[in-house]
Amino acid sequence: MIERLKSRYPIARLCRALQCSRNGYYSWIHLGRPDYKAFNSTLIQIVFEQYMKDNRQGIRRLRMNIKKVYGIYLTNGTVYRYMRLNSVQSVIRKKKHKYGKLAHHHIPNLLQRNFSTTGPNQKWSIDISYLFPLGRRLYICAIKDLYDKSIIAYTLSRRNDNQVVLDTLRKAFENVSALQRKNLIIHSDQGYQFTSNQYKETLQQNDVIHSVSYKGNCVDNVPIESWFSALKTESIYLFKQLSKKE
Repeated sequence: MIERLKSRYPIARLCRALQCSRNGYYSWIHLGRPDYKAFNSTLIQIVFEQYMKDNRQGIRRLRMNIKKVYGIYLTNGTVYRYMRLNSVQSVIRKKKHKYGKLAHHHIPNLLQRNFSTTGPNQKWSIDISYLFPLGRRLYICAIKDLYDKSIIAYTLSRRNDNQVVLDTLRKAFENVSALQRKNLIIHSDQGYQFTSNQYKETLQQNDVIHSVSYKGNCVDNVPIESWFSALKTESIYLFKQLSKKE
């Protein structure tokens, strides 16, 4: 088409009208105008008919179905080109929202994935996970010291609520005196328990600095997450009949 009309219209205008790139056209010229890249009215009809059978098909599925039905071998690029000429596309899956690195409730991320410390009780990591002893769901809240990777305190509960977190904090503050945890930072994800007023007030009353992960970034609190993973794979999952007491 461009070859026939290029004497009457600018090539750039023709490319825009035919929805093809000038680079693609000049590449075709440079390759010696190969037949396999020339417009094929039969192929455009085949691609359209196959697409109309199921509009969920994307480029790869269309290519495989055309090969299966007609025995024609096409590249992904060829199928894509004829789909564009037919003004069709596959049903687009709903894209998952990617959360930005925004502070939640104006609570800063003080760790910034810097999990190193020079001494104990400088940085703690806290979170909640679940267990299934004897087929029952239990929740465990634990606090980990990032210095020696020890667990300062933990609490088991049948409810995933504020109380299990507050109980764990109470145990931790009983185990480690205020003098030992001076300038302590405790880091968590943005679960509602860790942004609640009760949680924030408890930290303020005990002179503990509040820090939370960025939204949608579980890696920001990976120290305690990795401990939960090790607990489950190395202990819980090895014993199918594990009781709450065990």
